[in-house]
Amino acid sequence: FLLLMLTGLSLLYGRAVLIPVIGHSFFSAYAGLAKVLHNYLGPLFIVGLLLMLLVWVKDNIPNRLDLEWVKNFGGMIGSKHPSADRINAGEKAWFWLLIFAGTAVSITGLILDFTNFGQERGLVQLSHIIHSVSALLLCVGALGHIYIGTIGTEGALEGMKTGEVDAAWAKQHHDLWYNNLRQSQTKRSSE
Repeated sequence: FLLLMLTGLSLLYGRAVLIPVIGHSFFSAYAGLAKVLHNYLGPLFIVGLLLMLLVWVKDNIPNRLDLEWVKNFGGMIGSKHPSADRINAGEKAWFWLLIFAGTAVSITGLILDFTNFGQERGLVQLSHIIHSVSALLLCVGALGHIYIGTIGTEGALEGMKTGEVDAAWAKQHHDLWYNNLRQSQTKRSSE
């Protein structure tokens, strides 16, 4: 995703932003490489998107609890974190943005990659617009996700790297999930 983001942004804004900094010759060579990388990595993004949908869709169905989480802006308003299960409303929003904008980027990317199937000029132009707008939404969402997962929430990055969080972090940020795990753990130890 990060390579697609960087190559896509540089292809979209490179003439205005990169040419004044690195010059025409270097940008020309870079843009050729960026285009090849972008076009070949795109289908891998589609595979990743489909796998993500299959594995995590059941955990990302919005529910009433998510409304309370959103009302409190995930704990940014008030003195405590709103209750959350294993996946909070912010994480669900990022998931669904990836699914919907990612699908739009994927479909339009295929149209733009394979223009030899008789697409009309209007469809290609519309695909460019949808591809760019959807990709920019994904970039903004990714930057927010990266911020919250690194600097914005202490302990979140370690959890993403290892797949595990400590009990205090789980209790503070995902209290319902923590309580469910404790209950099932207590139940298993009593059996």
